Amino acid sequence: MTRENITNQEFESRASNFVLRKKLWFTVLLFLIALTVEVLYFRSYGTGYFISPDGLHYSNIAENFLHGNGLVNTANFVQGDDGVIREVAQTREYVVGPVYPMLLAIIYGIFGMMNFKMVILVLHSVLGAASAVFAYKTGELLFSKGYAWIPYCLTLGYPLFAFWGMYVLTEATYVFTITLFLYLLARYAKEVDRPKLKTLLLLGAAMGVSNLVRPLLLLYFPVLGIWIWWAKGWNLKMALRDFAVIVVMTVVVMSPWWIRNGIKYHQFIAVSNYGSYEFYLGNNPLTITDQYFYFAQPSYDPQVKARIEKLPIPEQEKEYKQLAVSYIVQHPILFLQRTFAKEKDLFWQPVPTLGGAYKIKGVLLDKWYLLLGLVGAFLSLFTLKKYSFLLLFIVYYSFIVSMITVVDGARYRLPVMPGMILLGSLVLVIAIKGIGKLTGANRRTGRRL
Repeated sequence: MTRENITNQEFESRASNFVLRKKLWFTVLLFLIALTVEVLYFRSYGTGYFISPDGLHYSNIAENFLHGNGLVNTANFVQGDDGVIREVAQTREYVVGPVYPMLLAIIYGIFGMMNFKMVILVLHSVLGAASAVFAYKTGELLFSKGYAWIPYCLTLGYPLFAFWGMYVLTEATYVFTITLFLYLLARYAKEVDRPKLKTLLLLGAAMGVSNLVRPLLLLYFPVLGIWIWWAKGWNLKMALRDFAVIVVMTVVVMSPWWIRNGIKYHQFIAVSNYGSYEFYLGNNPLTITDQYFYFAQPSYDPQVKARIEKLPIPEQEKEYKQLAVSYIVQHPILFLQRTFAKEKDLFWQPVPTLGGAYKIKGVLLDKWYLLLGLVGAFLSLFTLKKYSFLLLFIVYYSFIVSMITVVDGARYRLPVMPGMILLGSLVLVIAIKGIGKLTGANRRTGRRL
């Protein structure tokens, strides 16, 4: 090798390292800007945090973990009509995904037990800022670097992300994992002809971690498999190879939790040991579907509930699941009608501002985010190869949540919003490009005149 070749290689290596360092510092700057915005938003509220029975439930598990008792639940909490949360006698142990309780345990280990304020200011603000950074990175892949600021700013500006980040709940963590998941899907879509093994492994790991926060991506694998097959030009062999790597990595990430649950409870628990009651609540003849976010409803037979609650917990879950499935099988058309009605109420209309139910700063922006996202969903149909993964995720997630239960609170549609924000960004990108072309055409006309 000549001295000239060696010099060229050294120059290229230094140039490559410089580019990498520049990208790293730029990413750090993006994160710090987003973190500042998150903290300022949280500090703008008069209170340091919001707490609910679910939040205390996760906190109880984190405390037990730090005390050496493992990830177990030893207390139940309820919120009375007066708004006061009280501890009640434990009637069952609720098993939940381990990711959020362990994150709480880290914060408690550093800042002290039940330091909810630092959960918000440290954990949730960091996750919110990281979500904005991944929104930027996804925007780079979909729209180019010059337009990546659009999903970054829209993510930071969405009021429901920040508001539910004030709660000691899984929302900030789950939105982060979904944002990461969509970024990795966008990477895979860009590399689909020759995907990197690293991308496949990271995508499987992201799905596994997201399921260990909330298990709603467990049913996504058939959808993902069909999409990969389509993206591969119906090449079954290549699609199966990629899909298998993703599934195996997901199993690797989730299997320690499965093994732990099998040893401790002598049964297979994929993520959590509850949910069948809500499945039954959302799928029986008494379900109400014409009221917005209506949860406290008499949508179950009290006699059936009284009978089932006498059974052991695993049998209760099995019985509720069987009743819900039986209802769906016997009334398929009514099931679809009610599911779409619940989906419309929960996912496709803005959060109500009347009655004081939501004290969210900037809540009026919600309807514009929804409108942008829906317009973007329509426009993406003309470039389906590029944006199909976003459409499939949004359709899947909104349908699955609406199918399973009747839920209250806009927090249940938060995981759809990273996809909606990216589609809404598409609208703004097209508009900005159109204005640029029109302005350029006018300038050229003016020069000719």
